[in-house]
Amino acid sequence: MALLHEYHQPTSLSHALTLLDAADRRLVPLAGGTSLIGQLETRALSTVDGVVDLSKLELDTIAADDTTLTVGAMVTLTDLCAHDVAANLAGGILRRTAQGEGPVNLRNAATIGGLIAGAAPDSEVFAALLALQATVHVTTLATETLIPLDQLTATPAGLITAVTIPLDATAGGHARVARTPSDRPIVAAVAIRTDRADDPATALRIALCGVAARPILAHIPLDPPDDFLGSAAYRRAMSAVVMARARQQLL
Repeated sequence: MALLHEYHQPTSLSHALTLLDAADRRLVPLAGGTSLIGQLETRALSTVDGVVDLSKLELDTIAADDTTLTVGAMVTLTDLCAHDVAANLAGGILRRTAQGEGPVNLRNAATIGGLIAGAAPDSEVFAALLALQATVHVTTLATETLIPLDQLTATPAGLITAVTIPLDATAGGHARVARTPSDRPIVAAVAIRTDRADDPATALRIALCGVAARPILAHIPLDPPDDFLGSAAYRRAMSAVVMARARQQLL
């Protein structure tokens, strides 16, 4: 495991951002730890000097109004799925896709901010957020920027503090292929229909995972991995299958 020299648990967002902005050492944010701890144990992040624990920053709230759902970055997948608005959005698409992120113990710890920052290629929740047209709040010491999730870079300049999801989705479809029902997917698709009659181009959105380095919208060219779970050719073939199945659920 990588040797950490510093552990910080700030109680204000500005203090956390100051620590993460330090130029003389590399500190990384610690959310649920479900991804970071593994990276530290395998020394994938061997150059890290310490962590900044985000658990005291009050980023674990969920707020809904008539048009949007805003989810704090430290909200766990379990708490997200327990929220009435989130659990029922688009036919329960967030609740359904969260099941594929791992067992309940992992979902009790994994946070929505960490999931977005990690952008795991097989993350079905990330794909659902893409299809739902989520917007990510990225905060620095100077400002807060709202970035559409499909435009978020792999390493945003700032800390992810929240995600906002429009509430105009009227139906959701979800299909996957995996080794077993409890496994993470080899390929999966999420289809969302909205009530945007004035904008037909966004009335149906489909996102895929397992076919590129991170989940993508369906119009993006595929670049599937070729590994022990499935060849690139298999993943390409299955992407068409799961998209068709997800769309069928919208009818």
